[in-house]
Amino acid sequence: MASPPTSWKPCAIHELQAHLGNFTDWILCGGHSIDLLVGSHTRGHGDIDIGVFRSRLTECLEAIGKDRVFLCSAGAHIQWPGDNIDPAIHDIWISDPSHEHWIFQIMVYDDQGDTVSYRRDKRITWKKSSHSIQLGDIRILNPAITLLYKTNKPPLADKEAADVSTLIEFCGARDITHLDGL
Repeated sequence: MASPPTSWKPCAIHELQAHLGNFTDWILCGGHSIDLLVGSHTRGHGDIDIGVFRSRLTECLEAIGKDRVFLCSAGAHIQWPGDNIDPAIHDIWISDPSHEHWIFQIMVYDDQGDTVSYRRDKRITWKKSSHSIQLGDIRILNPAITLLYKTNKPPLADKEAADVSTLIEFCGARDITHLDGL
């Protein structure tokens, strides 16, 4: 078993797919997804996050290679033994091949059939078709879901507060013309 890295050196967005092998059912999340959405660099990023549905998680992790996969549990990073992942695990950190640095994080989204549920309140659900939006050649997490996760961690860290402000400003600057008839 490899020792977990102690520092971050996130890979670039365009490098993610190479680390994920043939697994393509992922979306970009977090601050980088907000930057792509608004079309500019909004703040510094110490990491990079992708999202994967729990129903596809084992397939994703096998494509990466179990020696690089560390499950986040109770403040510890436990190397994935290659078996089933406890439903309580929602964050997984991936190392570079040499185990020197963390290069990206996987955020796990609980799904059942065509429905995704918010892990902090199972009454909040949405269809998989509403989970992400396509921006050019990359899919990003629906910004409403980003807001949901970022605002449910009081007190907000500075980066979460900056991301929430950016999303509010971006959405507030949009013209929604299809609602004119209401």
